[in-house]
Amino acid sequence: MQYYKVKENPHFVGRDYYLKRLREIDAEAQASIIVVYGRRRVGKTELIEQFFKGRPILKFEGLQPQDGVTKKAQTTERKRQIRACLMRLGGYLDRATEYQLMKVDRWTDFFALLTPLIADTPTVLYLEELQWMAHYGNDLLAEFKPFWDDTLRHNPNLRVVISGSSTSFITKQFLSSSAMYNRSNHMIKLEPFNLGETREFLGKGVQETLLAAIALGGIPEYLKQVKTAPSVYIGLCNKSFRPGEFFRVEKDRVFVSSLAFNRFYEGIIDYLALHKYADRQQLHDALSDGRASPGGSFTTILDELVDLDFVERYVPITTRNSARSHQARYAISDEYLQFYYRMIAPRKRDIDRGKFATNPGNAINRQDFSKLLGFAFERWCRKHEDLIAQHMRFGGVVDYTHGSWYDKSKAQSSLARDAQIDLMYIRKDSKLIICEIKYNNDSTLTRKVMRDTQDKVDLFLERNPKYARYTVETALITTEPAPDGIRNEGYFTYMVDTEQLFKASSAL
Repeated sequence: MQYYKVKENPHFVGRDYYLKRLREIDAEAQASIIVVYGRRRVGKTELIEQFFKGRPILKFEGLQPQDGVTKKAQTTERKRQIRACLMRLGGYLDRATEYQLMKVDRWTDFFALLTPLIADTPTVLYLEELQWMAHYGNDLLAEFKPFWDDTLRHNPNLRVVISGSSTSFITKQFLSSSAMYNRSNHMIKLEPFNLGETREFLGKGVQETLLAAIALGGIPEYLKQVKTAPSVYIGLCNKSFRPGEFFRVEKDRVFVSSLAFNRFYEGIIDYLALHKYADRQQLHDALSDGRASPGGSFTTILDELVDLDFVERYVPITTRNSARSHQARYAISDEYLQFYYRMIAPRKRDIDRGKFATNPGNAINRQDFSKLLGFAFERWCRKHEDLIAQHMRFGGVVDYTHGSWYDKSKAQSSLARDAQIDLMYIRKDSKLIICEIKYNNDSTLTRKVMRDTQDKVDLFLERNPKYARYTVETALITTEPAPDGIRNEGYFTYMVDTEQLFKASSAL
């Protein structure tokens, strides 16, 4: 048997929590089904292969759907996927020619060939990109079930590892499907790198690491694209503004592996790219163009975009029953998609014509880029509120809620305008912390920031009088240390900068 060979990756970093979880599962003296899922490029393959390297592995990988293939072509696509797995099995057995002549049209027939090879051997059966292999249907796992129940589950040294980039498909198959219900107790959602892992992977300084984190997120494959460049900024430019480069074409790939066939996934992202945020009704109306409607699946589509962290769903921090609130807003959460729509999409034609090929940095409008970083830093801080709470020394100590707050009330007010606080904390010990977030340097941060913050405090208390007896504190969160002129005023209770956030990340 010629097993699948895994090369050791000397640059593999982090993932301590997930490695610990896999070790615990692997130590159990029983057959296991381990499901690792998460968005495209998050590092599922690398985690699985580096953990199981050196073990006998039989890996089968789903093929990307062919152009024009739809759900109506299930039979043809199923045969194509089975054929690819059969050819790989023949290669493992060194019987490629013989297997090429076999007629195998059902997954039952394929598993009948495979099962005797792994029924009593210490094997890792690895099925990658399950949503493609199953062509978003349930027949693959339904036909696998009898082989697991009757034979494979009795092999204590068997590990069945399944990965996929479609959250809704994976969770539906393993949490809701009658075929596999309760047959996998090991569901692992792989998250992007945290701040410490990002810095360790890049091997760069604090400010460059932060730039990469807020422009690309903690997606290992994205960070890899800028890792060896002279700077993160140069790497971004080189990989974005030349024809055919990684970030120029990645957006189209996102909607292939993670988001199946439904065109409304991309439609939602396209709409949100033109608006800072939108509510559910606005999105539904924008996609119902008279020719087709997202219909009853619209909620499912939105939920999956949120589960994959492509879209953020948020409500005012003071809202009860937030899961059903009509006040919910949606915004693009994925860092790369924000960068693509702001910086790459408007220049696609010029990029593809090679206008910036010799000097990709010319494609960047510095003012637009600064605005993008400002919005990106605000979103990043909301997403990583635990680092801020850790620095302010109440994370993990005092129970609290966190989030943004906004109010479009038309009631008469001495501060008659829409209210918006990007991040605040409401602590159980009757304390409010209102945060002001600035992507800054000394020249861009003036004393006006104190007046703006106090306006937000006053407006919040005016429209939420139930908190009048709470102690109110303020926090200024910046990328560079605030200038002495602001520090010396003593207005802000907390002043948090990038260096402190990195220290907080190492303490979590």
